[in-house]
Amino acid sequence: MLRTYLKAENLKFKRSLFRKLILFIPAALILISMVFIFIGIGLGGFSSSIVCNWCMPIASLSIAILCHLVNNKDQKHKYRTLYSLPIDLKKTFISKTILIALNLLIISLLLSFITVISEGISSGVSIATSHTGYYILGYCLLWFSLLWQIPFCLFLDQKVGFVGSVIINLFASAFGGLFFSLTPLFWFFPYSWPARFMVTLFGVLPNGLLVEADSRHILNLGESSLLVLVSLLAMLVLLVLFSRWYGRQVYRK
Repeated sequence: MLRTYLKAENLKFKRSLFRKLILFIPAALILISMVFIFIGIGLGGFSSSIVCNWCMPIASLSIAILCHLVNNKDQKHKYRTLYSLPIDLKKTFISKTILIALNLLIISLLLSFITVISEGISSGVSIATSHTGYYILGYCLLWFSLLWQIPFCLFLDQKVGFVGSVIINLFASAFGGLFFSLTPLFWFFPYSWPARFMVTLFGVLPNGLLVEADSRHILNLGESSLLVLVSLLAMLVLLVLFSRWYGRQVYRK
């Protein structure tokens, strides 16, 4: 039954900006990283600059934009076309979340292939090819650490608007990445999870420099697994919480 809701949500965005962002966001990251390398900020290299900019704060900005585009489709009609239908609003909210998550996954996979290509140019094709699976796994784990933001931003966009949502996400992502990700407090500040995963999986510090192999900032296998589980649990809790909130909106209208 949920598949029907997902198909209905997907049809709303045929030939829309929502779909085009799958290509626009990686292209923007490539451009930003090239500029950083040119002016001497991307000290860890091109692929390091891409993952650093993605984790802080382009990923959070992308989620805020995608959530706004999804909400805006229904807001244009003041939700009349949604609330007047005999549908389950909880499932509608869940399908919106899944749709955004799938788009974010495609973007993450594209970024992993861009990383493979850039590493192939700088380090050699054989070395880059041998690390392809690792890069894909790394970006997928970063994707897991971002999933909780989707239901939260769908809620936030409706409560404080697009500008407010963008400001909160950008500030929290930058603040968490720079000030909490390298401290034990990162466990309690979800916006710092992608940055800590970046340090562990890609060996890149929040300032763009490469981390030492024996650094205490690198999580071990148990800690990394726990962070994945915590990220999934946070996403599920927020999804249940905000889908119930969304389901009550029809009665308020």
